[in-house]
Amino acid sequence: MMDFFKRALRPFALLVISTPLLLFAQNRFILVNDGIMPSKEVKKIEQMGQELYEKTKIPVFVAAVADLNKTRPVDLLENIKKDYPTYILLYFSTKPMAVNIFASDDARKLIDIDQILSPLPWRGTIRPVMSPAFSKNENVKYEVALFNGYADIVDQIAKSMGVELESSVGSKSRTTFQIVRAIFYTIFAFVLLQFIIKRKKRAKE
Repeated sequence: MMDFFKRALRPFALLVISTPLLLFAQNRFILVNDGIMPSKEVKKIEQMGQELYEKTKIPVFVAAVADLNKTRPVDLLENIKKDYPTYILLYFSTKPMAVNIFASDDARKLIDIDQILSPLPWRGTIRPVMSPAFSKNENVKYEVALFNGYADIVDQIAKSMGVELESSVGSKSRTTFQIVRAIFYTIFAFVLLQFIIKRKKRAKE
């Protein structure tokens, strides 16, 4: 009787064990997502990453981790290098706050890492968005920063390799965002400057 139940339950046990693996396998280019990116962004990033890889054979991975000490970039890179001699990894951590781009020597030549990670609002596509001045909502900042950064990396590779991506968000969308962002920071700087001037006038009085 016990043998009968064991044989009957075996398929269900295999299903339970394999389900997490199947769910993880659905995301090929997002190595880690500790609840930082919503499903809509995850789907679009996977779409861009898949098309880029099919046309260039260059994988662009993302790791959005909650704790840097628990999911270290060195460990992720060790696993990536086993299967991909050419690679790019966009790494983001909320504790402590950190963002970086790791790339193989050949892939590094295809993108401008300094520009992507620049803190200047009219230049960078990640760090300016993470500023408290951009939004008080932490989730919104993280989502926008990661998505913009990934899209920028993918588009730069496609341009360097001379291919067109149907899934690309397009430079027009990023340019519009950068213009709005630059205007926002300009207004913020103007208000701050006015505040400083008023304080100095009061101090003199």
